[in-house]
Amino acid sequence: MQKAPWTVGLAIFFVAGSLFTLFVWIPIDIETGVIETFRRRVTIGDAMAPTVMAAAILVVSIVMGILAVIRPEPSTSKVKEGLDKQSFVFLARLIVAVSVSLALMVYLGPLVVDMVNAFGGEIGSYRQLRATYPYKLIGYVVGGFTLIYGIISIVENRFSANGALVSIIAVIVITILYDVPFDNLLLPPNGSG
Repeated sequence: MQKAPWTVGLAIFFVAGSLFTLFVWIPIDIETGVIETFRRRVTIGDAMAPTVMAAAILVVSIVMGILAVIRPEPSTSKVKEGLDKQSFVFLARLIVAVSVSLALMVYLGPLVVDMVNAFGGEIGSYRQLRATYPYKLIGYVVGGFTLIYGIISIVENRFSANGALVSIIAVIVITILYDVPFDNLLLPPNGSG
């Protein structure tokens, strides 16, 4: 018997999404494999990061679904089932935080380059600079910080210095993990278009 239908449904949704990503999206969209060998030199392929992430989401979703089915009923009957007004407010706040951060990620880098050019910088277009420092990091770092800090603030229902510090550290760590080991990887959203 399902003890937590929303959790089981969420687990099924993410299992299906990760399977689609692993077996349809990645093979169609990414030309190189997980590991590439060229003239006896082995390198990490473009498919490595998304494959690892999709596989991790698949494993976590399966575990989440199994735990939702086998764990015992909560002992209290005060737990509300379904969505209420607070749930929709929470969801709306999350949508705003994610939308603002994604907009910053996409548009801030080109906007900064346009401003530098407008003030006589003559540095070229953003498309020419999207793989160079510091331009490749502007949108990613500011948008990433806004995303993480926004979600932390929404969950905690307050702005905090600790949340800001955690957000800064998370963005730095994620940037190092994705930017340093990969020679040809462009940080989001620079890889699109």
